[in-house]
Amino acid sequence: MVTIVSTLSLLLVACVFLYPLFWMVLGSFKSNSEIFNTRIFWPKEWTGKYFSILFSGEYFSFGRALLNSVAISIGQGIGATILAALAGYILGVYHFRGRTTLIAVGILVVLIPSQMVALPLFVWVNTLGLFDHPLGVALPGMVSGLGLLFFTRVFTLVPKELIEVARMEGAPEWRIFLSVLPMVKPFLIAFGFAHFVLAWHAHIIPMLILHSESTRTLPISLAALYGSSLNSPQAVLMAGSAIGMVPLIAVFGFAYPQLKSALQEFVAT
Repeated sequence: MVTIVSTLSLLLVACVFLYPLFWMVLGSFKSNSEIFNTRIFWPKEWTGKYFSILFSGEYFSFGRALLNSVAISIGQGIGATILAALAGYILGVYHFRGRTTLIAVGILVVLIPSQMVALPLFVWVNTLGLFDHPLGVALPGMVSGLGLLFFTRVFTLVPKELIEVARMEGAPEWRIFLSVLPMVKPFLIAFGFAHFVLAWHAHIIPMLILHSESTRTLPISLAALYGSSLNSPQAVLMAGSAIGMVPLIAVFGFAYPQLKSALQEFVAT
């Protein structure tokens, strides 16, 4: 009986969370009048013309925006994972003066909202000559205070004996770090996926740095389309949002086994 109740409860919760997604996908086949009439769930006519309009580039270059989002999100995910893992290894394995201060700085980076650093970041990116360039968004996004704290905790779980044996054998520190990475592979992929999702949905920094249409990310382009005019086919916006979920679903499908493993190991500790 308990199992039946739990299953039904989970199905109800799943329906509540999935309903907006289904509505969005169905909305990509509807006219404006159908979309704004919330009593109409199914489209009266199943037509792919709005997807054709989306890919035609009539309102914005969808393919370019999608490519920009994928490139920036992957770059941020990989870069943030590498930098955070390096910093986390040092703070998790070594004990030195100033270690607590560095961890406190990591906590402050997490607590400070991005709006507060937007102007200094803009000046810094402009000084580097990366204004209106995807690298101007990807590069600052590779710095993650949350990643530093996460990997500091992760590397404290690595047996100290293994590191000491490697040092006694004369292995250089970078070689020890590389040999330890396979042990924390689930955490690397889990963090990379989480950062990929955060980078994909980012608005403030891309909106500030990316000016021209050719460099905009997909969320920024879709937001500009929504704000431009309600007279445009809103189904084009729905179609772009629906296709924009595909990279996220694909990355989640790839990372899911490692996410599950990382969560189980973290809970076990």
